[in-house]
Amino acid sequence: MASAWAQEQPENIPQENSDAIARAMAGGLLERQTGAAVPADKFWAYEADFNLDGLSEIYAYVADPNCDGVKCGLFLFVLEGDSYREVFGDIPGARLTPPDKVSLGAFKRNGFFDLQLDKKLFGWTGDHYADVSTLPATSLDGTAFIAACQKSKSSEQPEEGEAERVAGECQCQLNRFQTIGFAQADLDQYAASLGENFEYPDGGKDKAWQAVATNGSDVATGCDVASGKSQWPPPYFNHGDQPQQRLDFDGFIAACPAQDFILTNHKVGSPDRALSLCSCIAREMPTQGISQEGLDLVAQYYRNEISDADVEAQDADALAFHDKASEACLSQFPGK
Repeated sequence: MASAWAQEQPENIPQENSDAIARAMAGGLLERQTGAAVPADKFWAYEADFNLDGLSEIYAYVADPNCDGVKCGLFLFVLEGDSYREVFGDIPGARLTPPDKVSLGAFKRNGFFDLQLDKKLFGWTGDHYADVSTLPATSLDGTAFIAACQKSKSSEQPEEGEAERVAGECQCQLNRFQTIGFAQADLDQYAASLGENFEYPDGGKDKAWQAVATNGSDVATGCDVASGKSQWPPPYFNHGDQPQQRLDFDGFIAACPAQDFILTNHKVGSPDRALSLCSCIAREMPTQGISQEGLDLVAQYYRNEISDADVEAQDADALAFHDKASEACLSQFPGK
């Protein structure tokens, strides 16, 4: 069946490369989580970005017909601070969810997408996923917000049906604010920001205000996504525009995080953050046009087996492609 499915699908080398990077990362993370190496033919993995911060979460599945729900089944590794942490273990029974019954919701909560596991919906509390029915909600007076929202969305020359559409969009947002437990003061502040002449706290740099604004923006986008009006913006975009070759990343992913100039960078500072940055560099280099030979040379360079002059003598472009990829990834790599 898998072979037949593969034959019917159009070739997607960028996706295949992303999956290969995820597998190279997941092997070590799964071994650390379960206490034993997982055979390569027993797991698959994908890169996924559950909070759209540009850093990949690693979503993996370890197959076992007699799965105990501890060392097999579904795993989700999230980079928090210095380390990757597995978060499905916080949800009773989550590992045993059939993979085809897992999906992301249209909305975000505390920065992460809601997560549908079979028939239950889970939301991010700030450090773990929990059943949304157990999370606090609020009852808000939305009069000021609805008025401000409708005014901000209404055009000077409204088309037929626009008033009803705008009213529905604003009501969706108010409902979602209540669902995620928004405070009345925060809703009122956000409503004020939709009007003219709003003075942003500390010029917009106030962290409390930034949290309100981010939640407000996420709620608005979620309502547009839920209605089919738009989609969430991609968390990551390729900086190169060259056709990609199908590559094996195992050697590079193994060598890159241990390299001093990666690990000691002021934005990195830990092995897991180095692994995350290396996954970005690995994803980026194919868009610059690097070949398998060039990637293997860069991996040798990272292992201190050859010099930069040796790399350039064998592939004049490999280090240039690597440097462009590194610069692009470091420019968007978030602080701790």
